[in-house]
Amino acid sequence: MSLHTLRRALGKALRFSAVSAEPMLSAWGRWRPALGISVSSSAVRAVLVERGRIRWAGQADYATVEDLAEVIARLAGEAERPVSRARIVLERDVLQLRSVTPAPPLKGKAVPGWVALEAERLFRKNGSPLVTDGVIVPLGKDAAALWAAAAPEPVVRAVLDGCAQAGLTVASLGPASEVLAHAFVSIRDGPLVIPSGKSAEAIDIGPSGAWRSRLVPTTDSREPQSLIPALRSLGESFAPAFAAAVALPRIQLLPADTRAARERIARRRLLRALSVTIGLWVAAGTVYAGRLGLTISRSTHLLDASRSSVDSVLSLRRDLDAAVATLATIAGAERDRSRHLGLLAALTRALDDSTHLVALRIGNDHTVRLVGYAPRAAKVLAELEKVAALRDTRFEGPVTREGRQGGSGEWDRFAIVARLERVP
Repeated sequence: MSLHTLRRALGKALRFSAVSAEPMLSAWGRWRPALGISVSSSAVRAVLVERGRIRWAGQADYATVEDLAEVIARLAGEAERPVSRARIVLERDVLQLRSVTPAPPLKGKAVPGWVALEAERLFRKNGSPLVTDGVIVPLGKDAAALWAAAAPEPVVRAVLDGCAQAGLTVASLGPASEVLAHAFVSIRDGPLVIPSGKSAEAIDIGPSGAWRSRLVPTTDSREPQSLIPALRSLGESFAPAFAAAVALPRIQLLPADTRAARERIARRRLLRALSVTIGLWVAAGTVYAGRLGLTISRSTHLLDASRSSVDSVLSLRRDLDAAVATLATIAGAERDRSRHLGLLAALTRALDDSTHLVALRIGNDHTVRLVGYAPRAAKVLAELEKVAALRDTRFEGPVTREGRQGGSGEWDRFAIVARLERVP
């Protein structure tokens, strides 16, 4: 695995995909206990959701940011069922939201980096440092908007400290405006308008989710949006906490040191998973090699134990093959004996007394070879061609002239080969 691939995997582990993470976490919120916490400028609300139902809800007020951590810790400890993770959203009166259309040509980690660089132009500082983040939200085929958020760093750190005191891991920390739509049954044409005193928040929702939030006067005479049945008994003030429990915002308002710490944890987890995977592969390879070696050892032992028996069987087989070949030769000789006798008689009649045969051989392939002496070898060949039982008669090699013992002159030494005609 290359370093670039590792970084991409870590990035995906730390920043959830806007397409796949939200449905997954919505299912998690329906079937597993999830604690959603919303923080406004004066109150903290918490909702425990399990299997799509609200099991517990609580609210606590606070006066200053210094009290916020203690209030969150106390409120989380009052939940009826123990949970280890909390999803937190900041309401509109705590943070700032800005939408930039058309979106700048940015992708991936360049988006939050650009928002951090342009924070002084996009947001008001109000005397405290800001924690910023941003995402690109597709609006159509060729349109997109950059949605950016900023929250005071003291508020964010107070929220993180309160969750740490309660023993909770912060699963997400983002704007409530991004997930509020999950608290309503349906959204009519136009923006989602949520009244809040003398003003109202208008949230524009596109095909990919919320992409703009505006504070407008409460002059809209339309009927309020309908809450989901589980929230109607609690009221609209608990909608952000419920939405946080069932959905995950794409914008994550975490300080730089917290992000770095989570990246280190994710990197360690990834390396641990890789180590375990490599260890399992090594163990599987070792077991396979051990079994293979054991099989080879057993096979070799069995072959050594049966070697003498195998050699005896092979020797017996060779003897049987030789005996079969011998019997076949004897049977063939007995079968062709009459023909061979007839051939000898024909040769005796064809050759005169001056021809002396030194060797006569009849092979299994019915090839007849004659070696001998005669005054004229050509005459012998001519006489043999007249024998009816022979075909393709010819000299095998050159004819040589040799002197005979006793001073009777020189004779031709010949070697003639012919084919014995097969009788059906």
